[in-house]
Amino acid sequence: MTLIPLAGATAPSQTAIVAPTPRAKGAKPEEIYRAWLEIAEQRIAAEQVLVGGHVVQSGEQASTANGALSSVLGFFDTLAEQVFTRATDVGELSNYMASDARRWRDLLRALRQRSAAAKDAPRYHQLTRALAAAEFVASEPIANAEREEFGLTDIGADLDDKRLSAVVSANFMTRLAVPKATPNVAVVLRDANGDVCGEAVFAAPLAEAKGERNELFTATLKASREIAAVEMSLTRRAVG
Repeated sequence: MTLIPLAGATAPSQTAIVAPTPRAKGAKPEEIYRAWLEIAEQRIAAEQVLVGGHVVQSGEQASTANGALSSVLGFFDTLAEQVFTRATDVGELSNYMASDARRWRDLLRALRQRSAAAKDAPRYHQLTRALAAAEFVASEPIANAEREEFGLTDIGADLDDKRLSAVVSANFMTRLAVPKATPNVAVVLRDANGDVCGEAVFAAPLAEAKGERNELFTATLKASREIAAVEMSLTRRAVG
């Protein structure tokens, strides 16, 4: 994903999404999925906690005892470094668990919004990293091999006067030896707190490509709150 902060916006939270560790070694997608299956019971209990309206408390530590929820947050928090540094193939991982990631994306988004008053708490920072990882897996990004074949450059966005609508644009690039169906383009709008205020998936400028191509992609997307940043990525998700 490519994040574009927009001029004139209130500065979003500076919480780091990932802090790469020396010699970090990526796990295989199937190993990560196996670890996800192993916390099935904790996931059920944690979902019940979140559906019940759980809120992060001011000053709450990431290690606070809450076994089930800590297991799920810890899973996605640990995953964040691997997916954002591409130490593991997030596109392949998404094939295993995109539907689960979408469910937890929605649960964690709601938790983060409910917990805004505790935004300085270590647990809130962990939640932010965990949510970012869940969102990335849920977005069904293209696999590592496809990143050599497709790309987005010169990404930009023009906002209306109220900052509630964005016209986004990018150069859609292909480098293909044989004809191939193109991925779609995912666009996410974020407010000053980093929360999603608009998102959609659009078709690429051409449905199939061969060789080296550069095509202009443009789309218009409305937001529910003032836009502070725009994300664009290539996805295998359906248009909508």
